[in-house]
Amino acid sequence: MPPQRLISTHFVLQRDEFVKAKRLAVRNLPTKIKWAGWAQCGLLFALMLTGVAFRPGGELQPVSLIVVVLVWLVFFTGQIAQRAGVNLQFARMQGTEIWYEFDERGFRCGMPNAESRLDWPGIASVIETDMLFVVVVESGVLFYTIPKRALSADDISSLQQLLAERVPARA
Repeated sequence: MPPQRLISTHFVLQRDEFVKAKRLAVRNLPTKIKWAGWAQCGLLFALMLTGVAFRPGGELQPVSLIVVVLVWLVFFTGQIAQRAGVNLQFARMQGTEIWYEFDERGFRCGMPNAESRLDWPGIASVIETDMLFVVVVESGVLFYTIPKRALSADDISSLQQLLAERVPARA
């Protein structure tokens, strides 16, 4: 097979692109992590239901109200923490030029103060949308975002072909 040409791009990632990629990566987490999250939500819901149902003598007890409020706060603060996490993760990339180079071994990427290399076996999956390529690492938590706006039509086609050949299909 002839060596593939190098696919290279430079861009400044936009916040909405990062948020979309993060949502896609979270939606495609490994099954064990998803089940752990659902189990946690189920336990919190059961605790809240127990708090509401705890009525000795037919009256709602103060401890029941406290349990319901605490469970609600766990859900609410979880959403706040998730948004703060996205803001913190994106803050180091905001306004910074990011570059990628894809070749037959894997890809290199970097910013002005950092550079990394990832070979194809370290990639768990690739999620492609109309606007993005999201490359998900084996851990299922780390991901790389490549907006299609930063690639020429030929580069998009070449990258699609390269990713189809090198990244195993997810079962």
